[in-house]
Amino acid sequence: MKPANILGIDIGSVSICIAEISPGKELVGKAYGFHQGAIVDTLKNMLDDFNLSEIGAVAATTSTPSILKLDGKYDNRVSIIAACRNFHEEIGSILLVGGEKFGLIQFDTNGNYLHFKANTSCAAGTGSFLDQQAARLNLADIEQLSEIAFTNTGVIPKIASRCAVFAKTDLVHAQQEGYTLAEICDGLCHGLAKNIVDTAFAGEKPNGPVIFTGGVSKNRAVVRHIEEMIGCKVLVEKTLYGAAGAALNLVQDMSNDRRYPTIAGTRVSSADELLTERPVHKAYYHKPLTLQLSNYPDFDSSDHYEFQWADSKNGYPVEVDVYHKLDPGALYKIYLGIDIGSTSTKAMMMGSDPRSPTLTRRHQSASTSPIVSSGVSAMTTPATSAVSCSTDAA
Repeated sequence: MKPANILGIDIGSVSICIAEISPGKELVGKAYGFHQGAIVDTLKNMLDDFNLSEIGAVAATTSTPSILKLDGKYDNRVSIIAACRNFHEEIGSILLVGGEKFGLIQFDTNGNYLHFKANTSCAAGTGSFLDQQAARLNLADIEQLSEIAFTNTGVIPKIASRCAVFAKTDLVHAQQEGYTLAEICDGLCHGLAKNIVDTAFAGEKPNGPVIFTGGVSKNRAVVRHIEEMIGCKVLVEKTLYGAAGAALNLVQDMSNDRRYPTIAGTRVSSADELLTERPVHKAYYHKPLTLQLSNYPDFDSSDHYEFQWADSKNGYPVEVDVYHKLDPGALYKIYLGIDIGSTSTKAMMMGSDPRSPTLTRRHQSASTSPIVSSGVSAMTTPATSAVSCSTDAA
């Protein structure tokens, strides 16, 4: 009988990788796909592309959820290192960039493990960052963004990649300044590559050769920018190293122990045979959260209208709320508060009477003249005893 192959599975935050390895440690088949949260259904559809009757054992990485009947489970980094050693003659460094994290594994000149450096829990510098930006640019997916970026021959706009919030602002500015879609996409890839290099390499020249693995390694624009920044050639993974490495580790363990047990002691015929039965009831350590509303203050105004100056150039009206009726010509002792933020300007007049302090409120969307936008000049303020500003208006 033909020796059974080993199936390696690596499920991450956004994708599923499957690799079929022969007992001779050769790659037989592979599959890659995005699960978008539907892990079980996506996995079953992907397994349909494999001849499961030739599978004798299944291995997975530790990031893979407990939904499979496994013969072995191996650490993600250990699996990637095993795959790199199997498919490459020499290893200097391994750069891992996935959907939610990235890191750099360094080796000495003899190929011995030195250390590992990773990013924080922030998604900046990972595949998820580019996924968000692709959606903002109305692109189909991250593959389309990477291909458009790779075709760029123009100037690269400076786009912040350490924070998705700042990146959105820079995207809008780049579009307003007339940068092309290819230039903006390439700017995003350049920013992501710089974040990876600044965090993982920290100004140090890596030991070569550098092997690039993970979903982002398929982005040719990012690969090009990383090569320029670190000053050496980057080798992109030949296959799905997490899944392949898990299978290779199981092949090694089975060769070391001829009595090594396999799933059900026989070969499988369908994807359902690989899946475990999921419990219907889930147990939680803490009690479920309940919504308890606080006594929120009543901000209903007695009058509301929009004010527009006749010579206004910004086109945004000022929203006015009146909380207490003001007598025309009367003298009031008030406090004026102004808050100028990034998207709007607010102003409020408060009386000195603590029982009914708020008199009027003004609100307007951001413009190039925030003080004018506050509508302060439209307020009737015969006597002002104090003016205060919030910290972000200073």
